[in-house]
Amino acid sequence: MKKKVLMIVLPSLQSPEEAKRNVPSTRMRSVVSLPYGVLSVMSYNKDLADFRLIDCNVSDLYMNDIVVQMHMFRPDIVGLAMTLDVSYKYLETILETIRSIDPEVITVIGGAATFPSQVYETILNEQYNIDAVCFYEGELPFRRLLESTYPYTYMNDSPAWITRWSLRAEMLPQKSLKCNLDDVVELDYSFVDINNYPAQEESLLVEKTGNEKLFYVSTSRGCPFKCSFCTYSLMDDRKMRYASISKVIDCVRNLVGNHGMTVLSLCDDQLLVNMPRAKEIFRQLEQFHIRVEVLQGCSVGFIDEEMAILMKAAGVLRVTLPMESGSREVLDMMVEKPVDLDKAKDTIKMLRKYGFWITALFVIGMPGETDEHRKETSRWIEEAGLDWCTFGGAIPLWGTKLYNMCVEKGYITEEIKIGALDFSNYFINVPGYPPEHVTKQIYHMNLWHNFVNNYQMRQGDYHTAARVFRNVISSYPTQAFAYYYLAECYEKMGYSELRNLTIGKFNEIVRDDPKWAEYARELGIGG
Repeated sequence: MKKKVLMIVLPSLQSPEEAKRNVPSTRMRSVVSLPYGVLSVMSYNKDLADFRLIDCNVSDLYMNDIVVQMHMFRPDIVGLAMTLDVSYKYLETILETIRSIDPEVITVIGGAATFPSQVYETILNEQYNIDAVCFYEGELPFRRLLESTYPYTYMNDSPAWITRWSLRAEMLPQKSLKCNLDDVVELDYSFVDINNYPAQEESLLVEKTGNEKLFYVSTSRGCPFKCSFCTYSLMDDRKMRYASISKVIDCVRNLVGNHGMTVLSLCDDQLLVNMPRAKEIFRQLEQFHIRVEVLQGCSVGFIDEEMAILMKAAGVLRVTLPMESGSREVLDMMVEKPVDLDKAKDTIKMLRKYGFWITALFVIGMPGETDEHRKETSRWIEEAGLDWCTFGGAIPLWGTKLYNMCVEKGYITEEIKIGALDFSNYFINVPGYPPEHVTKQIYHMNLWHNFVNNYQMRQGDYHTAARVFRNVISSYPTQAFAYYYLAECYEKMGYSELRNLTIGKFNEIVRDDPKWAEYARELGIGG
């Protein structure tokens, strides 16, 4: 008889009120994302177990759903997924509810936020209702758990699981990795209602219609680089693992034909690092006539003209470049990957020739970065000509080089507890650069480059700029600068009535919100 497993994705969303207060550059999740990793574990092991899934980010009534499933489904195992640190504050209540219904059920947890030793040790010390923590990827450890006759003995003895017994025995956890990714490329979407996961990864350039059907595919795993702010930074394994191109294309064909996919989101950490393979994937994706999003892994060192041509033909509209900084000195402090700032400008010019919407990601506030370095980054952005920039404050995640450095040098003034990492606020306290100062710099850079000195407006492309500002407003309805510059676009296009309505909304926000009034004064808009 198959075992019964209830998988629970812990809450990780901002409240609607928090989301509205933040600008698009926030690092806090404010939209529902498909639980890709959990679905991969379930899809790979569905021959051994009857799975049910509760995503606590889909419904505010998730506690009711958990109670119902515990009573009606009666699972043998409950697996909890903790992707972000913020989810930890929900864990204890959910576990108490589960164990109050079935004190004997096996409870395990995994996910990216649980990998660092400080985290899994704290979970096992504080959460007495958790039996084990899965270390790193879950497909194989979960399979062996399902196959085991004595599950507690198996988890105590396996280096892929961390238990109180293994901690006392000082056993070091080890990754149990799938080498053949062909087995985990295709997910079973019958476990979820795909309508609960609307397309939200599209470029700001694309008007939302509500008819998009977005699916995620990961064609590779791993990252050969070590960026000090990334969870890979302290890991020794730099190997890349790949699914075969034929399996990837078969998966896409199934999603288009059987699920009506219109948007494919490739979520590899480093999709382009194997350039011949990436080019062949894009070459074969052209046949499907869909829109393709590449969420990350578009390092400028791997984009040549042939890659750009193939990406465009495949349906890629937006290229997101992980630039991290426009200062060579800061880059040398934070990343170990090929970022040539001069070559990047040439690459951006080439991408512009093929009509891509070009965005870039910047990490601001690394220890050692000064105001002059941030001015260097701003100058580089102006010279490069980017359509949009995302600025995020450096966050010392558990298990990263950045975290260890901040602790050693006293930049984190108090010991941060699990669940207390604030992704929406910068909190590294470097002498001479208090968090409040850096936070304001980050916000000013966002407002200046994306609104005040918007690239499309400088080029006189007011229709495109207006579309972008409307999309910003649809996600952040109190973003005052979006209204102000949308009004300017309407004025340039001759839409006087729309201009008056929009500038009226800007005036209303600035009148009622001191924060926006301050930013407007500081950046000289609105009279």
